[in-house]
Amino acid sequence: MKHIMTKICLLGALLLVSNHTVAYQSPSAKELHKIRFQYQMFCQGCHVADGRGGKDVPDMRDHIGAFLTIPEGRRYLIQVPGSANSAVNDADLANLMNWMVKEFGGDSAPDGFARFTSEEVGELRKSPLMEVTEYRKMLIQKIALNNGKATEESE
Repeated sequence: MKHIMTKICLLGALLLVSNHTVAYQSPSAKELHKIRFQYQMFCQGCHVADGRGGKDVPDMRDHIGAFLTIPEGRRYLIQVPGSANSAVNDADLANLMNWMVKEFGGDSAPDGFARFTSEEVGELRKSPLMEVTEYRKMLIQKIALNNGKATEESE
């Protein structure tokens, strides 16, 4: 009996931990409609429809996924003011960010990247970044040193 309870506890723990390592799965048609609407309402004004950004807004195309290659980069995507202070709830922001990585990430998105969860987003939003530009430059340099996927051109 003791061994069965141990196995059940281990299985429960694995299920809890696996929530943070589940690979991205495509959203349903209904979810996709909501995600695209939220992107249009809360992100597209600065990042434009195709994610290319503008004058002081970084181009996400073929770059956003590189931020997932280091823990600080992953946190950055949620802690930038546009994400951290957006009007969407934590679950919707997680879904939106997961979609953006797949939609705009191209080859920069790691295969089977761990999707953002509402719990992770909720924690990260508690400490938004106040200074973004210099921090992003530092992250891009660190990513380049670690795996060569991001360069200064990523901005």
